[in-house]
Amino acid sequence: MFAITTDRLIAIQRASRWLLGFFILVTVLSVLATLNNIAHPFPPGVRTLAGVGFQGAAITGKIQILWLAQLVLGAALSLKILYHLIKLMGLFSKGKLFTEQNVAQVRQVGLTFICAVAVWLAVLIGAAPEIAAAQDQWVKIMQSFPAGALMGGIVFLFASRLMSEARELRDEQDLVV
Repeated sequence: MFAITTDRLIAIQRASRWLLGFFILVTVLSVLATLNNIAHPFPPGVRTLAGVGFQGAAITGKIQILWLAQLVLGAALSLKILYHLIKLMGLFSKGKLFTEQNVAQVRQVGLTFICAVAVWLAVLIGAAPEIAAAQDQWVKIMQSFPAGALMGGIVFLFASRLMSEARELRDEQDLVV
């Protein structure tokens, strides 16, 4: 088992501080991008829900509300993921490498990623009648499924489980020594 030397710990703390700053910058840019997307949707005059584009008279009040909800909830999930990554890097920069708090932060990232599927499903169910009426675009629904978020969430949950086991093993080994 390798011991964490002072030099290795300092390198980890330095890298964590850099990542902490990067994640803070990404958070600010994410908020600005969401506000820009709300103010200036792209492409203009089109609202996309679950991969289906609505334009012109098809953009009803319901579609507009669902589109805004999708944007806001997606941004909220992104901000929550960034929040937990910032907390994790903060713990690392303080030298807290294998703690219960680290495992909790990684687990929260995984659970938040999986919530993207719930947002997608809620929008899909909310706009089901309108999507069914858009017969020429309904095949785009499965292409918009957030499979990457689902797989990422599963990977983060698996990683948090591995981190928890490693932490418990290290604690047991520390007790034996």
